[in-house]
Amino acid sequence: MTQVAILGFDGMDADLLRVYGPALPHLRRLMLESPFLELTSSIPPDTIPAWGSLYTGLNPANHGLLSFLPCDSEPGSHDGVQAEPPALTCGTTFWDLASASGRRICVLNPYLAYPAWPVNGIMLALSPRDGSMSITPEEYELSLTFPPPPRLAGRAARAHREELRAFYHELVSCTLQQAALGLELLQQESWDLFFLQINTLDIIQHLFWHYSDLSDPAYPGQSEHLTRIQSFYRLCDHIVGEVRAALPAESVLMVVSAYGHGRRSHQRVNLNEWLRRQGLLTVQARSLHLLDRPFSPRPRRRPVSDELLAHVGLIARERQASTRSESGLIDEEHSLARVLSLGGDGPFGGVVLNRQRIQEQGRDYEALRVSLQEEMLRLRSRGRPLLRWVRKREEVYQGRYLERLPDLLFELQGDLAIGDELYVPLLTTQTARRTISGVHRKDGVFLIGNLLHHEPEVSDVHEITVMDVAPTVLRLLGINNVVRFDGQPLLALKAAEPLP
Repeated sequence: MTQVAILGFDGMDADLLRVYGPALPHLRRLMLESPFLELTSSIPPDTIPAWGSLYTGLNPANHGLLSFLPCDSEPGSHDGVQAEPPALTCGTTFWDLASASGRRICVLNPYLAYPAWPVNGIMLALSPRDGSMSITPEEYELSLTFPPPPRLAGRAARAHREELRAFYHELVSCTLQQAALGLELLQQESWDLFFLQINTLDIIQHLFWHYSDLSDPAYPGQSEHLTRIQSFYRLCDHIVGEVRAALPAESVLMVVSAYGHGRRSHQRVNLNEWLRRQGLLTVQARSLHLLDRPFSPRPRRRPVSDELLAHVGLIARERQASTRSESGLIDEEHSLARVLSLGGDGPFGGVVLNRQRIQEQGRDYEALRVSLQEEMLRLRSRGRPLLRWVRKREEVYQGRYLERLPDLLFELQGDLAIGDELYVPLLTTQTARRTISGVHRKDGVFLIGNLLHHEPEVSDVHEITVMDVAPTVLRLLGINNVVRFDGQPLLALKAAEPLP
Protein backbone atom coordinates (compact mmCIF):
# COMPACT_ATOMS: atom_id res chain seq x y z
CA MET A 1 0.00 0.00 0.00
CA THR A 2 1.25 3.50 -0.89
CA GLN A 3 2.23 5.85 1.94
CA VAL A 4 1.02 9.40 1.27
CA ALA A 5 2.47 12.56 2.83
CA ILE A 6 0.75 15.89 2.15
CA LEU A 7 2.02 19.40 2.86
CA GLY A 8 -0.62 22.11 2.66
CA PHE A 9 0.76 25.64 2.22
CA ASP A 10 -2.05 28.16 2.53
CA GLY A 11 -1.98 30.62 -0.37
CA MET A 12 0.92 29.06 -2.32
CA ASP A 13 0.62 30.42 -5.85
CA ALA A 14 1.36 28.52 -9.07
CA ASP A 15 2.65 31.59 -10.91
CA LEU A 16 5.04 32.45 -8.09
CA LEU A 17 6.36 28.89 -8.15
CA ARG A 18 7.19 29.43 -11.81
CA VAL A 19 8.89 32.75 -11.06
CA TYR A 20 10.83 31.59 -7.99
CA GLY A 21 11.41 28.05 -9.29
CA PRO A 22 15.19 28.31 -9.87
CA ALA A 23 15.65 29.19 -6.18
CA LEU A 24 13.37 26.38 -4.96
CA PRO A 25 15.17 23.08 -5.70
CA HIS A 26 12.80 20.76 -3.85
CA LEU A 27 9.60 22.34 -5.15
CA ARG A 28 11.17 22.57 -8.60
CA ARG A 29 11.84 18.84 -8.50
CA LEU A 30 8.21 18.21 -7.58
CA MET A 31 7.06 20.47 -10.41
CA LEU A 32 9.09 18.41 -12.87
CA GLU A 33 7.78 15.11 -11.49
CA SER A 34 4.14 16.11 -11.07
CA PRO A 35 1.57 15.64 -13.83
CA PHE A 36 -0.30 18.61 -12.33
CA LEU A 37 0.49 22.11 -11.11
CA GLU A 38 -2.47 24.50 -11.02
CA LEU A 39 -5.47 23.69 -8.85
CA THR A 40 -8.65 25.67 -9.45
CA SER A 41 -10.20 26.90 -6.23
CA SER A 42 -13.84 27.06 -5.18
CA ILE A 43 -16.17 29.95 -5.99
CA PRO A 44 -15.34 32.09 -4.14
CA PRO A 45 -11.64 31.28 -3.49
CA ASP A 46 -11.98 32.05 0.19
CA THR A 47 -10.45 30.20 3.12
CA ILE A 48 -13.50 28.40 4.47
CA PRO A 49 -15.24 27.14 1.30
CA ALA A 50 -11.97 26.39 -0.53
CA TRP A 51 -10.26 24.33 2.16
CA GLY A 52 -13.63 22.77 3.00
CA SER A 53 -13.87 21.53 -0.59
CA LEU A 54 -10.27 20.30 -0.59
CA TYR A 55 -10.80 18.27 2.60
CA THR A 56 -14.18 16.79 1.65
CA GLY A 57 -14.17 16.52 -2.14
CA LEU A 58 -17.51 18.38 -2.12
CA ASN A 59 -18.52 21.71 -3.61
CA PRO A 60 -19.64 24.54 -1.28
CA ALA A 61 -23.33 23.85 -1.99
CA ASN A 62 -22.81 20.30 -0.69
CA HIS A 63 -20.55 20.89 2.32
CA GLY A 64 -22.22 24.17 3.35
CA LEU A 65 -19.02 25.73 4.75
CA LEU A 66 -19.36 29.36 3.75
CA SER A 67 -17.51 32.45 4.92
CA PHE A 68 -20.47 34.70 4.20
CA LEU A 69 -23.87 34.77 5.86
CA PRO A 70 -26.17 32.12 4.37
CA CYS A 71 -28.57 33.80 1.98
CA ASP A 72 -31.54 31.81 3.26
CA SER A 73 -31.37 33.73 6.56
CA GLU A 74 -33.92 36.37 7.36
CA PRO A 75 -32.78 39.94 6.64
CA GLY A 76 -31.33 41.51 9.74
CA SER A 77 -31.49 38.29 11.75
CA HIS A 78 -27.75 38.31 12.42
CA ASP A 79 -27.09 42.02 12.58
CA GLY A 80 -24.51 42.84 15.22
CA VAL A 81 -24.11 39.22 16.30
CA GLN A 82 -20.72 37.57 16.38
CA ALA A 83 -20.86 34.01 15.14
CA GLU A 84 -18.51 31.09 15.40
CA PRO A 85 -16.78 30.23 12.13
CA PRO A 86 -18.20 27.21 10.31
CA ALA A 87 -16.64 23.91 11.28
CA LEU A 88 -16.09 20.59 9.59
CA THR A 89 -18.14 17.58 10.64
CA CYS A 90 -16.29 14.56 11.93
CA GLY A 91 -16.38 11.79 9.34
CA THR A 92 -16.55 13.96 6.20
CA THR A 93 -12.87 14.58 5.41
CA PHE A 94 -10.38 12.48 3.44
CA TRP A 95 -8.48 11.69 6.63
CA ASP A 96 -11.67 10.53 8.38
CA LEU A 97 -12.46 8.21 5.48
CA ALA A 98 -8.90 6.87 5.54
CA SER A 99 -9.09 6.40 9.30
CA ALA A 100 -12.42 4.57 9.04
CA SER A 101 -10.83 2.24 6.47
CA GLY A 102 -8.15 1.22 8.95
CA ARG A 103 -5.32 3.46 7.77
CA ARG A 104 -2.98 4.99 10.34
CA ILE A 105 -3.08 8.77 10.03
CA CYS A 106 -1.39 11.86 11.42
CA VAL A 107 -3.18 15.15 10.65
CA LEU A 108 -1.77 18.45 11.87
CA ASN A 109 -3.35 21.90 11.76
CA PRO A 110 -6.26 21.61 9.30
CA TYR A 111 -8.62 24.57 9.12
CA LEU A 112 -12.17 24.31 10.45
CA ALA A 113 -11.45 21.19 12.50
CA TYR A 114 -11.33 22.46 16.09
CA PRO A 115 -11.57 20.76 18.48
CA ALA A 116 -9.74 17.71 17.17
CA TRP A 117 -11.72 14.48 17.15
CA PRO A 118 -10.68 10.83 17.58
CA VAL A 119 -8.98 9.21 14.58
CA ASN A 120 -6.90 6.11 14.00
CA GLY A 121 -3.71 7.94 14.90
CA ILE A 122 -3.08 11.60 15.81
CA MET A 123 -5.10 14.72 15.01
CA LEU A 124 -4.03 18.21 16.10
CA ALA A 125 -6.01 21.41 15.52
CA LEU A 126 -5.76 25.06 16.57
CA SER A 127 -8.69 27.13 17.78
CA PRO A 128 -9.75 29.86 15.32
CA ARG A 129 -10.63 32.02 18.31
CA ASP A 130 -7.52 32.05 20.48
CA GLY A 131 -5.04 29.65 18.88
CA SER A 132 -5.24 27.09 21.69
CA MET A 133 -4.29 23.53 20.74
CA SER A 134 -6.53 20.49 20.74
CA ILE A 135 -5.10 17.04 20.12
CA THR A 136 -6.26 13.45 20.15
CA PRO A 137 -5.29 11.16 21.79
CA GLU A 138 -5.20 13.48 24.79
CA GLU A 139 -2.04 11.92 26.23
CA TYR A 140 -0.04 13.81 23.59
CA GLU A 141 -1.27 17.17 24.85
CA LEU A 142 1.41 17.61 27.51
CA SER A 143 4.31 16.43 25.37
CA LEU A 144 3.66 18.30 22.10
CA THR A 145 3.83 22.03 21.37
CA PHE A 146 2.45 23.39 18.11
CA PRO A 147 2.56 27.19 18.26
CA PRO A 148 -0.16 29.26 16.58
CA PRO A 149 0.93 32.08 14.26
CA PRO A 150 1.66 35.30 16.15
CA ARG A 151 -1.06 37.91 16.36
CA LEU A 152 -0.70 41.26 14.73
CA ALA A 153 -2.28 43.15 17.63
CA GLY A 154 -1.91 46.86 16.87
CA ARG A 155 1.38 46.65 15.04
CA ALA A 156 0.15 46.08 11.51
CA ALA A 157 -2.35 48.89 11.69
CA ARG A 158 0.59 51.29 11.71
CA ALA A 159 2.63 49.00 9.45
CA HIS A 160 5.95 50.54 10.45
CA ARG A 161 8.75 48.74 8.68
CA GLU A 162 10.47 47.91 11.96
CA GLU A 163 7.31 46.33 13.30
CA LEU A 164 6.80 44.39 10.07
CA ARG A 165 10.38 43.16 10.28
CA ALA A 166 9.81 41.80 13.77
CA PHE A 167 6.50 40.27 12.77
CA TYR A 168 8.04 38.60 9.73
CA HIS A 169 10.71 36.94 11.85
CA GLU A 170 8.06 35.78 14.34
CA LEU A 171 6.19 34.13 11.48
CA VAL A 172 9.39 32.45 10.30
CA SER A 173 10.08 31.16 13.81
CA CYS A 174 6.52 29.88 14.18
CA THR A 175 6.72 28.10 10.83
CA LEU A 176 10.01 26.43 11.71
CA GLN A 177 8.59 25.20 15.02
CA GLN A 178 5.45 23.84 13.36
CA ALA A 179 7.53 22.08 10.70
CA ALA A 180 9.89 20.63 13.33
CA LEU A 181 6.99 19.07 15.24
CA GLY A 182 5.54 17.73 12.01
CA LEU A 183 8.87 16.18 11.09
CA GLU A 184 9.19 14.65 14.56
CA LEU A 185 5.76 13.02 14.31
CA LEU A 186 6.36 11.93 10.72
CA GLN A 187 9.42 9.98 11.85
CA GLN A 188 7.67 8.56 14.91
CA GLU A 189 5.64 6.02 12.95
CA SER A 190 5.21 4.81 9.39
CA TRP A 191 1.89 6.57 8.85
CA ASP A 192 -0.28 5.57 5.91
CA LEU A 193 -1.39 9.19 5.63
CA PHE A 194 0.49 12.22 6.96
CA PHE A 195 -0.89 15.76 6.54
CA LEU A 196 0.67 19.00 7.78
CA GLN A 197 -0.82 22.39 6.99
CA ILE A 198 1.25 25.60 7.18
CA ASN A 199 -0.87 28.76 7.14
CA THR A 200 1.77 31.46 7.61
CA LEU A 201 2.61 31.90 3.91
CA ASP A 202 -0.85 33.36 3.32
CA ILE A 203 -0.30 35.98 6.02
CA ILE A 204 3.08 36.92 4.54
CA GLN A 205 1.55 37.49 1.10
CA HIS A 206 -1.34 39.53 2.48
CA LEU A 207 1.05 41.88 4.24
CA PHE A 208 4.07 42.09 1.96
CA TRP A 209 2.64 41.85 -1.55
CA HIS A 210 3.01 45.52 -2.46
CA TYR A 211 6.61 45.58 -1.28
CA SER A 212 7.57 43.02 -3.95
CA ASP A 213 5.19 43.96 -6.79
CA LEU A 214 6.67 46.89 -8.71
CA SER A 215 3.41 47.30 -10.67
CA ASP A 216 1.33 47.77 -7.51
CA PRO A 217 0.18 51.40 -7.10
CA ALA A 218 1.10 51.05 -3.43
CA TYR A 219 4.68 49.92 -4.16
CA PRO A 220 6.79 52.00 -1.75
CA GLY A 221 10.09 51.70 -3.59
CA GLN A 222 13.19 49.73 -2.70
CA SER A 223 13.08 48.42 0.86
CA GLU A 224 14.22 45.57 3.08
CA HIS A 225 10.82 43.91 2.51
CA LEU A 226 11.32 43.56 -1.25
CA THR A 227 12.20 39.85 -1.03
CA ARG A 228 10.11 38.79 1.98
CA ILE A 229 7.69 36.69 -0.07
CA GLN A 230 10.46 35.03 -2.07
CA SER A 231 12.38 34.28 1.12
CA PHE A 232 9.32 32.64 2.64
CA TYR A 233 8.88 30.48 -0.45
CA ARG A 234 12.48 29.35 0.11
CA LEU A 235 11.52 28.45 3.68
CA CYS A 236 8.60 26.40 2.36
CA ASP A 237 10.97 24.74 -0.08
CA HIS A 238 13.30 23.85 2.80
CA ILE A 239 10.38 22.19 4.63
CA VAL A 240 9.48 20.20 1.51
CA GLY A 241 13.09 18.99 1.28
CA GLU A 242 13.21 17.92 4.93
CA VAL A 243 9.94 16.02 4.70
CA ARG A 244 10.95 14.31 1.49
CA ALA A 245 14.28 13.25 2.98
CA ALA A 246 12.46 11.68 5.95
CA LEU A 247 10.08 9.63 3.78
CA PRO A 248 10.73 6.09 2.53
CA ALA A 249 11.74 5.95 -1.11
CA GLU A 250 8.35 4.54 -2.20
CA SER A 251 6.22 7.23 -0.53
CA VAL A 252 4.15 9.73 -2.49
CA LEU A 253 4.62 13.40 -1.56
CA MET A 254 1.97 16.02 -2.29
CA VAL A 255 2.05 19.80 -1.97
CA VAL A 256 -1.34 21.53 -2.10
CA SER A 257 -2.87 24.97 -1.68
CA ALA A 258 -6.58 25.70 -1.99
CA TYR A 259 -6.03 29.04 -3.78
CA GLY A 260 -3.24 31.29 -4.97
CA HIS A 261 -2.38 34.90 -4.26
CA GLY A 262 -2.22 38.14 -6.18
CA ARG A 263 -2.32 41.91 -6.00
CA ARG A 264 -5.23 43.62 -4.33
CA SER A 265 -7.24 45.70 -6.78
CA HIS A 266 -7.66 49.45 -6.40
CA GLN A 267 -10.46 49.70 -8.99
CA ARG A 268 -13.95 49.24 -7.52
CA VAL A 269 -17.20 48.43 -9.32
CA ASN A 270 -20.05 49.82 -7.19
CA LEU A 271 -22.76 47.38 -8.19
CA ASN A 272 -25.12 48.24 -5.34
CA GLU A 273 -25.16 51.80 -6.67
CA TRP A 274 -26.01 50.39 -10.10
CA LEU A 275 -28.89 48.40 -8.54
CA ARG A 276 -30.10 51.58 -6.82
CA ARG A 277 -30.20 53.40 -10.15
CA GLN A 278 -32.21 50.51 -11.62
CA GLY A 279 -34.78 50.90 -8.84
CA LEU A 280 -33.92 47.51 -7.35
CA LEU A 281 -32.12 48.62 -4.18
CA THR A 282 -33.77 50.84 -1.60
CA VAL A 283 -32.03 53.10 0.91
CA GLN A 284 -33.42 53.42 4.43
CA ALA A 285 -35.74 56.42 4.71
CA ARG A 286 -33.90 57.68 7.78
CA SER A 287 -30.72 57.90 5.69
CA LEU A 288 -32.13 60.12 2.94
CA HIS A 289 -30.66 63.24 4.50
CA LEU A 290 -27.24 61.86 3.57
CA LEU A 291 -27.99 61.95 -0.15
CA ASP A 292 -25.94 65.09 -0.67
CA ARG A 293 -22.69 63.17 -0.09
CA PRO A 294 -21.27 59.76 -1.01
CA PHE A 295 -21.50 57.14 1.67
CA SER A 296 -20.82 53.46 2.14
CA PRO A 297 -23.39 50.84 3.16
CA ARG A 298 -20.71 49.25 5.29
CA PRO A 299 -19.54 50.52 8.64
CA ARG A 300 -15.91 51.50 9.00
CA ARG A 301 -13.77 48.44 8.54
CA ARG A 302 -12.52 46.48 11.50
CA PRO A 303 -8.95 47.26 12.49
CA VAL A 304 -6.73 45.71 9.85
CA SER A 305 -5.10 43.32 12.28
CA ASP A 306 -8.49 41.82 13.18
CA GLU A 307 -9.50 41.68 9.52
CA LEU A 308 -6.44 39.65 8.62
CA LEU A 309 -6.58 37.44 11.71
CA ALA A 310 -10.21 36.66 11.02
CA HIS A 311 -9.33 35.80 7.47
CA VAL A 312 -6.62 33.33 8.46
CA GLY A 313 -8.76 31.93 11.27
CA LEU A 314 -6.81 33.09 14.31
CA ILE A 315 -9.71 34.85 15.97
CA ALA A 316 -13.44 34.33 15.75
CA ARG A 317 -14.81 35.76 12.53
CA GLU A 318 -17.52 38.34 12.52
CA ARG A 319 -19.89 37.85 9.65
CA GLN A 320 -18.36 39.65 6.71
CA ALA A 321 -19.65 43.18 6.78
CA SER A 322 -20.44 43.05 3.07
CA THR A 323 -23.14 40.44 3.66
CA ARG A 324 -25.26 42.66 5.88
CA SER A 325 -25.68 46.40 5.81
CA GLU A 326 -25.09 46.76 9.53
CA SER A 327 -25.15 50.54 9.31
CA GLY A 328 -28.79 50.27 8.16
CA LEU A 329 -28.30 52.34 5.03
CA ILE A 330 -29.60 49.63 2.71
CA ASP A 331 -33.23 48.73 3.34
CA GLU A 332 -32.98 44.99 2.88
CA GLU A 333 -36.65 44.40 3.55
CA HIS A 334 -37.80 46.62 0.69
CA SER A 335 -34.91 46.11 -1.73
CA LEU A 336 -35.48 43.64 -4.55
CA ALA A 337 -31.78 42.91 -5.00
CA ARG A 338 -28.41 43.60 -3.43
CA VAL A 339 -24.84 42.61 -4.18
CA LEU A 340 -22.52 40.79 -1.81
CA SER A 341 -18.75 40.67 -2.07
CA LEU A 342 -17.65 37.06 -1.67
CA GLY A 343 -14.20 35.87 -0.78
CA GLY A 344 -12.75 39.04 0.66
CA ASP A 345 -11.62 42.02 -1.36
CA GLY A 346 -11.63 40.36 -4.77
CA PRO A 347 -13.59 39.97 -8.00
CA PHE A 348 -16.11 37.32 -6.86
CA GLY A 349 -19.59 38.28 -5.75
CA GLY A 350 -23.24 37.40 -5.73
CA VAL A 351 -26.67 38.98 -6.17
CA VAL A 352 -29.26 38.16 -3.53
CA LEU A 353 -32.88 38.52 -4.61
CA ASN A 354 -35.65 39.24 -2.12
CA ARG A 355 -38.27 36.72 -3.23
CA GLN A 356 -40.92 37.94 -0.82
CA ARG A 357 -40.64 41.54 -2.02
CA ILE A 358 -40.58 40.43 -5.67
CA GLN A 359 -43.80 38.48 -5.11
CA GLU A 360 -45.44 41.40 -3.30
CA GLN A 361 -44.76 43.61 -6.32
CA GLY A 362 -46.30 41.05 -8.65
CA ARG A 363 -43.03 40.43 -10.46
CA ASP A 364 -41.62 37.10 -11.62
CA TYR A 365 -38.52 35.91 -9.78
CA GLU A 366 -37.01 34.00 -12.68
CA ALA A 367 -37.66 36.76 -15.19
CA LEU A 368 -35.96 39.29 -12.92
CA ARG A 369 -33.00 36.97 -12.37
CA VAL A 370 -32.50 36.44 -16.11
CA SER A 371 -32.87 40.15 -16.78
CA LEU A 372 -30.24 41.02 -14.17
CA GLN A 373 -27.90 38.39 -15.55
CA GLU A 374 -28.15 39.86 -19.05
CA GLU A 375 -27.88 43.49 -17.92
CA MET A 376 -24.82 42.83 -15.76
CA LEU A 377 -23.02 41.16 -18.66
CA ARG A 378 -23.63 44.31 -20.70
CA LEU A 379 -21.93 46.61 -18.18
CA ARG A 380 -18.94 48.34 -19.80
CA SER A 381 -16.25 50.87 -19.03
CA ARG A 382 -14.68 52.45 -22.10
CA GLY A 383 -16.03 49.59 -24.17
CA ARG A 384 -14.55 46.89 -21.93
CA PRO A 385 -16.86 44.41 -20.16
CA LEU A 386 -16.67 44.77 -16.37
CA LEU A 387 -17.71 41.17 -15.65
CA ARG A 388 -16.16 37.95 -16.89
CA TRP A 389 -19.28 35.91 -16.26
CA VAL A 390 -22.64 35.90 -14.42
CA ARG A 391 -24.40 32.61 -13.73
CA LYS A 392 -27.37 31.27 -11.85
CA ARG A 393 -26.22 29.52 -8.71
CA GLU A 394 -27.51 26.15 -9.89
CA GLU A 395 -25.38 26.53 -13.03
CA VAL A 396 -22.30 26.75 -10.81
CA TYR A 397 -23.03 24.20 -8.08
CA GLN A 398 -25.62 21.67 -7.02
CA GLY A 399 -26.15 20.51 -3.44
CA ARG A 400 -28.23 20.39 -0.30
CA TYR A 401 -27.08 23.88 0.78
CA LEU A 402 -27.65 25.55 -2.59
CA GLU A 403 -30.18 28.00 -1.09
CA ARG A 404 -27.39 29.44 1.07
CA LEU A 405 -25.67 30.80 -2.03
CA PRO A 406 -26.69 34.07 -3.71
CA ASP A 407 -29.23 33.74 -6.51
CA LEU A 408 -26.63 34.87 -9.05
CA LEU A 409 -22.88 34.36 -8.83
CA PHE A 410 -20.40 36.42 -10.82
CA GLU A 411 -16.75 37.24 -11.37
CA LEU A 412 -15.47 40.68 -12.31
CA GLN A 413 -12.45 41.13 -14.52
CA GLY A 414 -9.36 40.12 -12.59
CA ASP A 415 -8.08 43.65 -11.96
CA LEU A 416 -11.38 44.79 -10.43
CA ALA A 417 -13.01 44.36 -7.02
CA ILE A 418 -16.51 44.95 -5.72
CA GLY A 419 -17.10 48.40 -4.29
CA ASP A 420 -19.56 49.22 -1.54
CA GLU A 421 -20.36 52.90 -2.07
CA LEU A 422 -23.63 54.52 -3.05
CA TYR A 423 -24.27 57.79 -4.94
CA VAL A 424 -20.91 57.54 -6.70
CA PRO A 425 -19.85 56.60 -10.25
CA LEU A 426 -20.10 52.94 -11.19
CA LEU A 427 -16.31 52.62 -11.37
CA THR A 428 -14.14 54.30 -8.76
CA THR A 429 -10.48 54.17 -7.71
CA GLN A 430 -9.77 53.56 -4.07
CA THR A 431 -6.87 55.09 -2.24
CA ALA A 432 -4.00 52.62 -2.04
CA ARG A 433 -4.02 50.64 1.19
CA ARG A 434 -0.60 49.67 2.37
CA THR A 435 -1.49 47.26 5.14
CA ILE A 436 -3.16 44.33 3.37
CA SER A 437 -2.12 44.40 -0.27
CA GLY A 438 -2.41 40.75 -1.33
CA VAL A 439 -5.65 38.84 -1.94
CA HIS A 440 -6.62 35.31 -2.86
CA ARG A 441 -6.90 34.31 -6.48
CA LYS A 442 -8.41 31.16 -7.88
CA ASP A 443 -5.31 29.24 -8.99
CA GLY A 444 -3.82 27.18 -6.18
CA VAL A 445 -1.22 24.41 -6.37
CA PHE A 446 -1.40 20.61 -6.65
CA LEU A 447 1.95 18.81 -6.95
CA ILE A 448 2.44 15.05 -6.68
CA GLY A 449 5.88 13.48 -6.66
CA ASN A 450 7.25 9.95 -6.81
CA LEU A 451 4.33 8.30 -8.60
CA LEU A 452 5.82 4.83 -8.95
CA HIS A 453 2.61 2.83 -9.27
CA HIS A 454 0.07 5.38 -10.53
CA GLU A 455 -0.46 7.49 -13.63
CA PRO A 456 -2.78 10.37 -14.55
CA GLU A 457 -6.36 9.44 -15.32
CA VAL A 458 -7.88 12.70 -16.46
CA SER A 459 -8.84 14.13 -19.84
CA ASP A 460 -7.21 17.21 -21.25
CA VAL A 461 -10.45 19.16 -20.93
CA HIS A 462 -10.99 18.35 -17.24
CA GLU A 463 -10.38 21.34 -14.99
CA ILE A 464 -8.49 20.14 -11.92
CA THR A 465 -10.18 21.57 -8.85
CA VAL A 466 -9.94 21.50 -5.06
CA MET A 467 -12.73 18.91 -5.08
CA ASP A 468 -10.44 16.41 -6.84
CA VAL A 469 -7.86 16.28 -4.05
CA ALA A 470 -9.77 14.14 -1.52
CA PRO A 471 -10.76 11.36 -3.99
CA THR A 472 -7.21 11.35 -5.39
CA VAL A 473 -5.69 10.90 -1.92
CA LEU A 474 -8.04 8.03 -1.17
CA ARG A 475 -7.29 6.40 -4.54
CA LEU A 476 -3.57 6.46 -3.66
CA LEU A 477 -4.41 4.77 -0.35
CA GLY A 478 -6.37 2.05 -2.14
CA ILE A 479 -9.73 3.29 -0.82
CA ASN A 480 -12.41 3.46 -3.52
CA ASN A 481 -16.13 4.21 -3.73
CA VAL A 482 -16.58 4.99 -0.03
CA VAL A 483 -18.65 8.14 -0.60
CA ARG A 484 -19.92 10.16 -3.52
CA PHE A 485 -17.64 13.11 -4.28
CA ASP A 486 -18.19 16.12 -6.50
CA GLY A 487 -14.55 15.76 -7.55
CA GLN A 488 -12.91 12.76 -9.15
CA PRO A 489 -9.67 10.84 -8.60
CA LEU A 490 -6.97 12.06 -10.95
CA LEU A 491 -4.79 8.94 -10.80
CA ALA A 492 -5.13 5.24 -11.60
CA LEU A 493 -2.90 2.25 -11.01
CA LYS A 494 -0.49 1.65 -13.84
CA ALA A 495 -1.31 -1.32 -15.99
CA ALA A 496 0.92 -4.32 -15.26
CA GLU A 497 3.69 -4.70 -17.81
CA PRO A 498 3.43 -7.94 -19.81
CA LEU A 499 5.94 -10.64 -19.01
CA PRO A 500 8.71 -11.10 -21.58
